[in-house]
Amino acid sequence: MARVTDREARRSTLVTAAAAAFAERGVANTSVSDIVRAAGVAQGTFYLYFDSKDDVVLAVVERMAEEIFDAATARVEVGATAVDRLLILRDVLSEAGSAPGAADLVDVMHRRENRPLHDRLAEDITPRLARLVEAIVSQGVAEGHFDVPDTRAAAWFVLSGLQSVELSGTAGPDMPAALATATELSLRALGCQEARR
Repeated sequence: MARVTDREARRSTLVTAAAAAFAERGVANTSVSDIVRAAGVAQGTFYLYFDSKDDVVLAVVERMAEEIFDAATARVEVGATAVDRLLILRDVLSEAGSAPGAADLVDVMHRRENRPLHDRLAEDITPRLARLVEAIVSQGVAEGHFDVPDTRAAAWFVLSGLQSVELSGTAGPDMPAALATATELSLRALGCQEARR
């Protein structure tokens, strides 16, 4: 068991070093040599864990997606109203796009040749986000803030609108305003009439 833990720790160290290097230099300007130097390991060690720089880019993006999901679930507290929870989710997504190096990683993931990587990541995170959004919509219906006959379909609609902001190629600096607009439209579609922040 210790051997597995050591392997996971070494891989995690490489992912952390890669994320820091990407944030500092950008993905295109970061080499495997930069990553291993930052991790304090030999170049051969990198290839025990990753086949290429693209593989470590995916690992960094997967970690970033996990952190976004964890932040969303932690901050979208059950004690808040459904409207507030949806606005918090919007804020978490906006903040994620402004993290150092995030825009560069998003650009890499949206390259045509990386479409399978993007799709694999989306297949993992989207169902979990859909369940979170459905819980928020269900709460909003129970509170009388939302008026939709099918909470699951409404969650798909909301999540699709938020994801479309990313998939349409919205520039990093424009992301918060675009997410705010998508969220506002979603709230209207959910039948929400109250003022939003």
